[in-house]
Order: sequence, then C-alpha cells, then structure tokens
Amino acid sequence: MKKLSLSLVMALLTLPMAANAALIQGTPTPFGQPANPIPLFGTLIDFDDQPTGTCLAANQYVADGVTSITNSLAGALCYFPTSQSAPNYIGTGFANSWDADITVQFATAQAAVGIGIAGPTTLLFELLDASHNVLETYNLTTTPVNTYYYINRASNDAVFLHIRGDFVAIDDLQFDVSPVNGTPEPATLALLGIALAGLGFSRRRNPD
Repeated sequence: MKKLSLSLVMALLTLPMAANAALIQGTPTPFGQPANPIPLFGTLIDFDDQPTGTCLAANQYVADGVTSITNSLAGALCYFPTSQSAPNYIGTGFANSWDADITVQFATAQAAVGIGIAGPTTLLFELLDASHNVLETYNLTTTPVNTYYYINRASNDAVFLHIRGDFVAIDDLQFDVSPVNGTPEPATLALLGIALAGLGFSRRRNPD
C-alpha cells in the first residue's frame, strides 16, 4: 500500500499544470516603476522605448514579434506619461476622451497574452485566431484604476488581441507561444489529497 501510494503521489506531482482558458486578473506594475507585471512571462513590450508625446507607428514592434498595433476609433495611439511602468503608456489622449478600439496582431500564434490597462469603466477584451474567429471574449464593467489582465490558453492559436474601452490606455504587453504555468485542476488536487492520505495511513500501520 505504501509503495502504491508513493507511486501515485509521484505520478500526480509530475502531471502538467492546467492551462485554463479564462481572463485572469494579475498585478500591474506599480506606478513609475520598471516594467514588472505579475505574472511575468514571454516577450514583454513596455512602451518605454520612445519619447513621451510622440505617436506610435503601427509596425513599431515588428522586431519584437508584433505585426501591428492599430486603433479603429478617431485619434492616433501615442505615448503618454504612464500610470504603470515608467515613463509611457499608449492611448488616444484627452482630445479623444481616451476612447480606443485597439487591435494587436502577433506575428505568430500565441498561447498566453497579457496587458496592463488603465482607466476604462467598460472594457471589451478578446482574442481571435488567424481567421478573425473569436476564441474568447469578455465584456467587463470596471473601476477606473490600473489593472492587469491575461488569458492563458491550452494551445497557441491567438493571433489578435482586441481591446475596446470608453477611457482606456495600455501598457506592458506580454505574449508567449506556451501557456503560463497554471495551477492543478481540482480533480488532480483531489487525487493528490487521497494519495497523501493513503500514504499517511499506511505509514501509521507500518511505521518501518
């Protein structure tokens, strides 16, 4: 019994962690600090490479694996003094009430995508595949503060990140072709608990 329980525990501990597809709230970079969102994964674009007050070229980050970043509403996306990692975040500015409809296109399909968001009271956050089919979509009512959201998918199929908000700026874009390390599924945790209990019981009966 002890050998069987120990074998089961070891097998469960070596199982891959679950990569649940869901919008998860992480932790944004504290105001004015170097980019350090939690979790930190994959490629990070902190938008701090250009002077504050200049505007974003759609293909600005091709070398980093982002084909384009565009806004379909009025107003260019520009670099403004940040409320997350210093010195910049990206938005349309006061002249456009900070309203934005932003699409980020990745050069290759991603499994994990995260971004810092400041300001919106309503927010659409979604991932799409190469054919523009919606993989996941979330409509959120938020408070106008700094947040960090990421989606962790089981496979790399996300080519577009689409964000639309009534008062929105973005910072600290992250993406990875592999899922971020997740947590065990509840069923896995239950089996692990049973195995550990069995191991403890067998040791009490046969302490040697």
